[in-house]
Amino acid sequence: MTEIVTAEVKKNIWASPYFLLLVLALGVFMTALDSYIFVPALPTIVQDLNTSLDWVSWTMTIFMLFWTAIMPLAGKLSDIYGRKRMYLAGITLFTLGSIACSLSWDIYSLIAFRGLQAIGAGLVMPAAISALSSAVPEERKGKTMGSLMAMAAVAMIVGPNIGGFFIQHFGWRSVFYINIPLGLIAILLMLKFNESFGESKQKIDILGSVLLVTSLGALMLGLVRLETLPLQDITVWPLFAATALLTMILVLFEIKTVDPILKIPLISRVDVLSLNLAQLTLNLSLICVMIYVPSFAQYILKMNVQDSGTILTPLSVALMFAAITGGFLLDRFGAKIMLLTGAIVTTGAVIYLAEYVTDSTSLAIALATIGIGLGLGMGAFQIIMLTYMPDNEKGTGTGIMITFKNIGSTVGSVIGGFFLSQATRHEVTLGEAFHNVFWIGVYSAAISVALITILITWDRRRKATKPVTPIAQQQ
Repeated sequence: MTEIVTAEVKKNIWASPYFLLLVLALGVFMTALDSYIFVPALPTIVQDLNTSLDWVSWTMTIFMLFWTAIMPLAGKLSDIYGRKRMYLAGITLFTLGSIACSLSWDIYSLIAFRGLQAIGAGLVMPAAISALSSAVPEERKGKTMGSLMAMAAVAMIVGPNIGGFFIQHFGWRSVFYINIPLGLIAILLMLKFNESFGESKQKIDILGSVLLVTSLGALMLGLVRLETLPLQDITVWPLFAATALLTMILVLFEIKTVDPILKIPLISRVDVLSLNLAQLTLNLSLICVMIYVPSFAQYILKMNVQDSGTILTPLSVALMFAAITGGFLLDRFGAKIMLLTGAIVTTGAVIYLAEYVTDSTSLAIALATIGIGLGLGMGAFQIIMLTYMPDNEKGTGTGIMITFKNIGSTVGSVIGGFFLSQATRHEVTLGEAFHNVFWIGVYSAAISVALITILITWDRRRKATKPVTPIAQQQ
């Protein structure tokens, strides 16, 4: 079992769970910040590196591809080699990648170094969540996990504003300089913690890891290509065919291998599958809102560019405070109740967005309510998933869960792009296109409510017949 806080140093400030939360939150914040702070730099990079917007967009695409594909492997590595080691490795790699990005000499080197950054970011999240789960007492997990996940919302708020300021005054390379001091501070503080880590008997499933990374990479790349190209395009459909073939080989191999990177009995279990699909569909709903609301504000509500850029602030602020508040409520009422409550609130708020928003005020109300709904259940996903995992496999469970979440984000952006492309072809009006996108968000959120209900029902029936046992103990 991996323990961050040892019995000998419990009274030491460096071993405090709350100080550990601060250190882990710093890592989560800086990796999430990079997803938002970099966005305003894209037009500037086009001019500075003498390239096209299509190539510059690959700096975002490659980050998403590598980050998602590495996540399950990162979780497994944190279980084998220790959460502290993988957190330090992730922050170090992310910081080095940031330095390399700032020194990029052309668009190709920048894309490559963004991939390096993404690998580092992918190592951080599973290690951070599983480390915090091991260090914090059961009765305080809700508030600490909610606070940790709120850091992503904070990054969402400050990222574009900080990015715009630095790009305007110091150039696009300066957005990567910010990561250097943050990374060094996170590394130095994490070194203060003592991690008693027994020798793990698990081994790295090399072939399974390769199959998983390549299948996820093919899927994510196919979804990205599908945003602008038809499915029958020669550069699109082979990616999905490769995904299906590699996934089938992966499942057959993982069932037979001794230490699989994916425990197929775990993922296929009703409660675990329902939980992760709920995470996927709820995040899909969020993306349908976040990506397309600024354009909706400009084209339909006739807001100016500056106001449309800040219109998501109510969602981000509400999400941050609701995540923290939801953590406290989670400790009192339970993770599953908070998860269901949050999903119901989100569904209602997206319905309001799709049908009743007519001006900036009603839009702000809708977005703030969506933020409240998402925030209330944000920490619950991690806590519930970790209860299904034995202590030495919490990182693996976290990696699986975040992978589902990222797939939902990608699918959401593809679906939204499909409906808006209908408007550009004059098959529907722009207003109808946005209406359809938001209703996809409604359906996705409603599906998450159904999945969470299935999870709660199945879990109650299971507890009525026998105690819940981590899957590793069932095999």
